[in-house]
Amino acid sequence: MSTDLNLRSRDYWKRMGWGLSLGLLSAIGAFIFIFLMTLGQSLILPKLTDWTPFTGPWWIIIVMTAAGFLVGLIHRHTTAQQMDVFKAVKDGYLDPEPVPSSLLISLISLITGFCLGPEVPTGMLSAGLGSWVSKLRGMNSDKTKINVQSGIAGAYAGLFSSPVVVLLMLLESDHKQSVNYYGTLLIAGLAATVGFGLFYVLNGMNVSSLLGILSPPAYHLSIYDLVASIGLGILAVPFALLFVIMTKAFSNIVKPLNNTPILRGVLGGFLLGLLAFILPTTIGLGTTQMPIITQQAAEIGVLLLIVFALAKLVALSGALNFGFIGGPIFPLLFVGSSLGSAIHLIFPQIPLGLALGCMIVAVPAAIVPIPLALAAIGIVIIGLPASDILPVFIAALVAFSITHGLGLGSSNKEKPVQKV
Repeated sequence: MSTDLNLRSRDYWKRMGWGLSLGLLSAIGAFIFIFLMTLGQSLILPKLTDWTPFTGPWWIIIVMTAAGFLVGLIHRHTTAQQMDVFKAVKDGYLDPEPVPSSLLISLISLITGFCLGPEVPTGMLSAGLGSWVSKLRGMNSDKTKINVQSGIAGAYAGLFSSPVVVLLMLLESDHKQSVNYYGTLLIAGLAATVGFGLFYVLNGMNVSSLLGILSPPAYHLSIYDLVASIGLGILAVPFALLFVIMTKAFSNIVKPLNNTPILRGVLGGFLLGLLAFILPTTIGLGTTQMPIITQQAAEIGVLLLIVFALAKLVALSGALNFGFIGGPIFPLLFVGSSLGSAIHLIFPQIPLGLALGCMIVAVPAAIVPIPLALAAIGIVIIGLPASDILPVFIAALVAFSITHGLGLGSSNKEKPVQKV
């Protein structure tokens, strides 16, 4: 059900008040989570400036193994779990009970360098908060859904540096297409603006570290670039499907350990720590490594760039299946940047900005069911001018359409891929 866009209705303004309040509270919670994550990473993780294989610190194996023990211990004694934020947007509810312990696991996972992003924990925090407050106040399902969506909007607008990303995400979620839905969008949009403004102020009047982190040379858009964007969207599909296969394989391997979460966590931490030692580019979200990889792509070479992309997929799939909690979007952005750099080296006639922009969004768009929102995120990261954004949207839609048209997208059986 959508909220009627009736500005003369007292009930609508009450919903607006609750939506803005929960957008603000969720943004505060998301900012605190990101602050703690960043602080912890600065104290524990190495400065990731070297992409050379076998240059990861040896002690990262110990750190990640110890983190696996802690994560397993929490799993054993709590109901912590990876929860589906997109499902919460659709259903308008997320069970708040597992949220605190799940956030603790996620914070440990992110601080100690596992290949995961903060979008899942911040989404769980905001959706759980909206559900809890609504239940506490005895609100009906319609009001609860608006509170959940507004909370997620406030958190994600700050995290992804753009309220527009949130509005696109809501438009791509399941909803009844009617004029009344604009009532919901208005509340969520204002909540997103509040969240974005909070992050802006608390970041010292800076928009975000995501904005323009790659900034490749500008290029003049031509009709050939639009054709190339279709091909780039198609090229992203095999890597997305490989991630689905990896996730299924890890799920089958880890399944016997699910009843012994401590052993599962310790083994996962050790194996992923060993991978981090061998290939330090698998450490963390990948956003700090993306500029290094793209700027030094010629020195790295095509083969190693593809190896980096594949290793990041292995690290992400492993983390999701060994009980660590976090999101796939940020690591998949790194995968896309590695592949985009490799494609530019193979086909130098394809502008670097085009290759990066299309691949950064096409890889996650083939997996996560928000292609337009992901395209907007990619545009923020690349800092593309308005005249060059069309190929990015085309590549995202092509990759999404192929995987979902074949019945292989995130709306199907692979649950670890769903939970974003």
